[in-house]
Amino acid sequence: MPIPPRAWFRMQPPSDLHGPGHTARVMAWASVLTRGTGWFEPVVWAAACHDLRRRDDGADPRHGFRAGAWVRTKLPGLLRRPPPELELIASACDWHVCADRESRWTHPVLWLLKDADGLDRVRLYDLDASFFRHRQTRRFVAQAQALYAATAGSDDPSEVWQAAAKLELPVDELLEWAARQAANLRNEPMA
Repeated sequence: MPIPPRAWFRMQPPSDLHGPGHTARVMAWASVLTRGTGWFEPVVWAAACHDLRRRDDGADPRHGFRAGAWVRTKLPGLLRRPPPELELIASACDWHVCADRESRWTHPVLWLLKDADGLDRVRLYDLDASFFRHRQTRRFVAQAQALYAATAGSDDPSEVWQAAAKLELPVDELLEWAARQAANLRNEPMA
């Protein structure tokens, strides 16, 4: 079972823009951008949860705070071993929708999540590399376009991550993490 499980997406209306395919690509970019930083786990978890509480594909400026609240209250009960960085994950979800200058929380987890999410703006045809917070992120724009082109019709995280691996993106840590987290899921219905 992939992380996040398909059932977690049933909490929101079906979406091609913010559904499982987008989430899987953002998780792949989170894995790539956090390589060697020590922020891998909280950023990948935040990528997995950042859009789970959207009400629609519009601006929905409160969806990040709803996602953060869900991470704090529901995620621990869905896992046998909740992530120790739960508050970092929730705070990144909270603030990922705000303009940088409006954020009341500044942390590397947030900036890495925002860059990972920003790379998948290729699906909206409005990626602006000048908004990236890390210079290294800019070098992945062409690969972001290639990953989206290869996975635009997919809503299966495993397919997205395999496509990322075929593009020679360093997602091996993500694949290993996803396998561990699948074993960490409780087999309980969603609340």
